[in-house]
Amino acid sequence: MKRITSLFLLLFSLSATANEAVTFSADEISHIGIELGQPILVSHSLSNKLPAQVTIPNKSQRVISAPQDGVVEIMMVAEGDNVVAGQALAQMNSPQLLASQNDYLQALSRMSQSLREMRRDKSLFEEGIIAERRYRQSQSSYQQDKTEVALYKKSLELAGMDVKAIKQLYNTRELNSHLTVTAVSDGVVMKQFATAGQRLTAADPIYKIAQLSPLWLEIHVPLDIVQQVKVNDPLIVCEKEINGHVIAVGREVHAADQGVLVRAKVSKNTEQLTPGEFIQVCFVQQSDEPQFELPRTAIFRYESNTAVFVKTEEGFVNQIVKVTSERGDKVIVSGALSIDQKIVIKGTATVKSAWLGGE
Repeated sequence: MKRITSLFLLLFSLSATANEAVTFSADEISHIGIELGQPILVSHSLSNKLPAQVTIPNKSQRVISAPQDGVVEIMMVAEGDNVVAGQALAQMNSPQLLASQNDYLQALSRMSQSLREMRRDKSLFEEGIIAERRYRQSQSSYQQDKTEVALYKKSLELAGMDVKAIKQLYNTRELNSHLTVTAVSDGVVMKQFATAGQRLTAADPIYKIAQLSPLWLEIHVPLDIVQQVKVNDPLIVCEKEINGHVIAVGREVHAADQGVLVRAKVSKNTEQLTPGEFIQVCFVQQSDEPQFELPRTAIFRYESNTAVFVKTEEGFVNQIVKVTSERGDKVIVSGALSIDQKIVIKGTATVKSAWLGGE
């Protein structure tokens, strides 16, 4: 078989030159194993695969901190749990909270007293018994006490007391050192910093909570490629068919890999991605000229050119093309091709040998 094939190639090479068609009969094409296919017109191509890391957008992350000094009594959620806004995350015992509650109650008492004095002075002023200045002074004192109550009430809210707990304190006047730390937004617990029994000071972190949609992809792009990348350019996550788009292109070259940071945003199918995960992405490249998808086996190289063999009435002729991207066993090319042409997709090396043999 090998000897017969060699004879075929020798026979064809006698009449073929670099600018002439290589001819095979239908039987010879079948015998040698040449297969033909048609180019597939595509609207875009994909860049080479580039490494990227999945990260969480800054505005989607929240650190839940201790609102007051105290001891953690109960941790109610753990890493990986889903939480909703307002959900209880932990309970603390805070003696400092007692002082804040006492300040609030004392401010309430002063406000009540100044309110009574203001109403009394108003009545006396209207009857002409006291001067207007005295009434205005009592009115000013009441406004100051009212502002002080609002200040202490806000302090209790910042300390972790909700509206219901503050209202109960107002009605019962009973101090309570226990406070509940709640989630400020929906999300997933990404990290737990504290444990039950641990003593914390105000602002010490307890949990890190994040929303996992949308997500960012941070890509280090080589300098020769980043010049072609623009904000809003589309991309895909390789092997997951997840779409995203560029939201920022960095201006600094990283010393480690001489790449530039490109940040992309993914809003759909984010459940298939995990923060911290390393993945591969491809930029979607648009082109003004027609592009075609071919099997990698259709491509051959000759000197400095990339080409394919096109079947014509005269035989197989070489057609120079430009490879714009490669992915797996497929390549995207541009050049003078059409979807009606038949291209050698298998047996390319055999045709090339016959073609070169006639030079």
